[in-house]
Amino acid sequence: MLDRLTLPPTVHHHGPYRVWQRRFYDLNVWSEKKRLEKLNYMHGNPVKRGLVTSPDQWRWSSFRFYYLEDTSLIAMDRLP
Repeated sequence: MLDRLTLPPTVHHHGPYRVWQRRFYDLNVWSEKKRLEKLNYMHGNPVKRGLVTSPDQWRWSSFRFYYLEDTSLIAMDRLP
C-alpha cells in the first residue's frame, strides 16, 4: 500500500508519503469548541453547495443524528 502513496524525491519535503491532497491537511480536534465548529461546518456543506436548503434535508448527514435524534439511517456513538 505504501508504494501507492510514495512521492517522487523532487516532491516530498516532509516525507516520502502523502495521504492528503496538497490543499488538504489533517487537523487534531482538541476542544469542544473546535469539535462543534467542525461539526457545524460539515453539516452546512450541503446547504452551502445548494444541494438542500437546510442541513436536516441531507439524508447522509450526521445532522439528523445529533440534532433530531434520528438513527434510522446513521447510528453513531454519542460523545460524552
